[in-house]
Amino acid sequence: MNMACLGDLVINIYTFSLAMMLLVFQENDRKSKSNLSFTRLIGILAILVIASALIDVGTLVGGTFTGFSKFATYVIFSLDPFGFLFAIHYIDCFVKKDELTDDLSGFFILPVKAYAISNFFIITVSTLFSLNLFFYYDLAGYHRGNFFYIRLVFHAMACICILAYIIYYRNAIISVYRTPLLALPIIVGVGIISQFIITGINFAYAATVFAFLILFIYVQRCDVNMDYLTGVVNRRGIDKALKKAVNDSVFKSFSVIMVDIDYFKLINDRFGHRSGDEVLSAIANILKETFDDDTVVGRFGGDEFCVVTPISDEKILKERVDKIKDAVSMIEWSNKGEMDLSVSTGIATYKRNSKMQIKDFIDHADRMMYEEKTRHHLAAGL
Repeated sequence: MNMACLGDLVINIYTFSLAMMLLVFQENDRKSKSNLSFTRLIGILAILVIASALIDVGTLVGGTFTGFSKFATYVIFSLDPFGFLFAIHYIDCFVKKDELTDDLSGFFILPVKAYAISNFFIITVSTLFSLNLFFYYDLAGYHRGNFFYIRLVFHAMACICILAYIIYYRNAIISVYRTPLLALPIIVGVGIISQFIITGINFAYAATVFAFLILFIYVQRCDVNMDYLTGVVNRRGIDKALKKAVNDSVFKSFSVIMVDIDYFKLINDRFGHRSGDEVLSAIANILKETFDDDTVVGRFGGDEFCVVTPISDEKILKERVDKIKDAVSMIEWSNKGEMDLSVSTGIATYKRNSKMQIKDFIDHADRMMYEEKTRHHLAAGL
């Protein structure tokens, strides 16, 4: 038994260390909604892992340290459902609500919230009045209470709620995020079931930190560079792609295409911001479909996009731009027929070993784009 506790203590220390590493190595932009939610997830995991380690210490040392085990067990039983609540709020950060006609997120979130809060009060009352509903200690140590497995059923239902929430809103979640977000409740659920079947080893928190590692690699590191609305990278992601392209320009040239939506303010004023968002998403998809995976498509700001591509051949670039303009004119959107869609573009090629600063290079492409935009406005009499 002591060897099992010692092994579990080692796993808990290792799990806690990984959780702290995830917290430390997050990107500096910690004020975004998703980063704050992810930090809260790591925080609750850290508290639960420390409590689990205290249980192991109390079991190994015994005597007066048994009190640590009792208190730590109370902490785990009262707080671990909040992990489910924080998880579903984290996932909610990646649901593009503006694309939804009906927001039913409360249908999934409220039951998890109700479980977390009611569990806290029931566990607290059971502990204060020694009701031993879910766990108790005697001379032989820790034991599961009569309602332990009922609580396990609610744990499973919370996992199912999170999974159902992701599946229901899958089309409103950026595609690159769906699989790692789906992995979260599945991996955690497997860990919880394994722990309840095989006592003495903390599979649940080890599985949770593994799921967090997946989120960190495939969601968090990507999220700080992602534009939620369109699914392309944001200004930060563009800057990162440009720096890499400039560094690689010692070996090869690259090009930038600036794309601006004509009369976008008029679209928002006449048809509303929902229509404007619809147009932005549609054009972002066209840009992604026009280029290969070695090209970075980003939203530069507002109604302006930036494409960073290794293509430097002038003829090919013009063909791609013509393809973009044709596709934009054919977009099937909610107000098609009432207003035509078009874009203005500017192309600039960064030659090998060029000493041009990135800002000057982008400004050059921007000027080219605005020259075309001016011609479009003059032709339309605006």
